Amino acid sequence: MSVAFDSNVNLTVEVGFDSNPFDSTISFTDISQYVRSFTTKRGRQNELGQFVGGTASLLLSNADNRFNPNNTSSPYYDSSNSVTKIQPHKVIRIRATYDSTTYEIFYGFLDTIPVAFPATGADSVVQFNCVDAFKIFNSITLQSAGWRLGQGGFSELGESTIIGYADSAELSSVRVERILDQIQFPSSLRNIDTGTTNVQAQNTSTSDVLTLLRDVETAENAQFFIDPDGKAIFRNRNYRLTNTKAVNVQATFSNDGSNLPYQNVVTSFDLNEVINIYQWTRSGGATQFVSDADSITRYRPIASTKNTINVNDADVLSLIEQKINQTALPIVRIDQMQVNPRQDTAIWPKALGLNFGDRISVKIVNPDSSSYTDELWIESISHNVNASSQTWNWTLTLSPAGSSGWILGQAKLGEGTRLVYT
Repeated sequence: MSVAFDSNVNLTVEVGFDSNPFDSTISFTDISQYVRSFTTKRGRQNELGQFVGGTASLLLSNADNRFNPNNTSSPYYDSSNSVTKIQPHKVIRIRATYDSTTYEIFYGFLDTIPVAFPATGADSVVQFNCVDAFKIFNSITLQSAGWRLGQGGFSELGESTIIGYADSAELSSVRVERILDQIQFPSSLRNIDTGTTNVQAQNTSTSDVLTLLRDVETAENAQFFIDPDGKAIFRNRNYRLTNTKAVNVQATFSNDGSNLPYQNVVTSFDLNEVINIYQWTRSGGATQFVSDADSITRYRPIASTKNTINVNDADVLSLIEQKINQTALPIVRIDQMQVNPRQDTAIWPKALGLNFGDRISVKIVNPDSSSYTDELWIESISHNVNASSQTWNWTLTLSPAGSSGWILGQAKLGEGTRLVYT
């Protein structure tokens, strides 16, 4: 049963106490009425980095001790097996409904479950600290993913026959699917774009699954992350150049009353995202080198050196040519924006529905009446919600969308007239 956050939004928090993490169907138990507050954080620091595991932290009322894993009288205690159902890796999801549309906010797994007794024991609360599938990916190596004969899954690792994993050169997206298949990650929890680049066979004997997937991400210049509905997302290198939500502005914010309001923005102008020399080498290939002489003269050499699993040198060169056209010169950046969705009900579909890579426009009107406007891509999303005080803070980390590379007919000519790649 969902509960009203305010007159516009209902919240639903559910846990799969009776299911395993990768079950094709999860049986959820609603715990919404016990939630006092929660925070979620998903994304990456900026456009140069890789996405990190998403997290959520929920503070639950535990007045009747139901969420204490030590309580054998809890409704979440499995008396038939003498074990609590409040276990790490149980699936948890957070959803919000506005105007009859339900939006996913977080989907992941219980991680740590501390119980506290504040107010000198007059109160009891439980913290459900949660992570997304990245943590599970990080804990598995493919060569350790074993099975007893006739039993699927990885609940009995290494006890009997180890099913080997071998691959060969193939399309990046095919490799991602192959790796996820090997750990039996549900096909219903995937959205994999067709890749544009082939990748080499990978060393699966020591690398964890997350490292393998990130190596494929690098070779494709892709984006790989976990969506708020739990899906593993792989976007190829063309996504931001062709996808409607990445190319066209999905929401406009300003501080002059003309558009959706924000509470605060943070801008920067520095060299933190500048790279003017790329020296990347594929396994078995020759080092590919690109540089920007003007940037080096102004700011001295700032280099990126990396090994990749691309299958030919031309692909590596194409990747770094795309990258240097985005990173050679510093620009004024709107790094972060904080929004209170309760200021304007028109914000709710944006705060609940926008995702990484969606393009937004932000206008800053200064006290002297001058203004600055830029178009930006979303890189990270955080929610900080207090059900008791009815406060909801939505924070975005942003990267420039209209001031780096462009392709004919789709971008802001003259703001950064550099070809994206060929």
